[in-house]
Amino acid sequence: MQTFLFIMVVGVGSTLALDLWGLIARKMGWLPGAHWPSVGRWLLGLPAGRFFFDGTNAAPNTTTESVLGWAFHYVVGLAYAAMLPLFWGADFIRDPGLGPCLVIGLVVSTVAGLGFFMPAMGGGLLARKTPSPPMTIAYVLVAHAVFALAQFALALGVAAAM
Repeated sequence: MQTFLFIMVVGVGSTLALDLWGLIARKMGWLPGAHWPSVGRWLLGLPAGRFFFDGTNAAPNTTTESVLGWAFHYVVGLAYAAMLPLFWGADFIRDPGLGPCLVIGLVVSTVAGLGFFMPAMGGGLLARKTPSPPMTIAYVLVAHAVFALAQFALALGVAAAM
């Protein structure tokens, strides 16, 4: 039960922090972040063999695409939270450390984002097909640093509550 609670609080909470950071960044005029309905469209295309989102479908996103994209985003956040006690043991839940959160929340998520997700969504490896690869990489790094720090803060909160 403790592990489930940890994963839910840290996974959902840190993903929500990432989303809030995205809203702040957008209001500051920085990059808008991921468009989760497009992710839903990409996911729906996978069974048909469309492994790369090309953005040529100009039709408005459907509710199904939006729900699927957002759900996928939060499931990934839950998976990253689950990696912490999975890789560092159940003791991590009672005594969380910043290092593992930086490894998963910053390093692993950034590598996955720039090495898998960005190419799958048409942005190219390391965002090379985006209008400004250095700015996109900087945005991803800052966003995932926010995510990692939120993981750590929430993990501390869960540990204190147990």
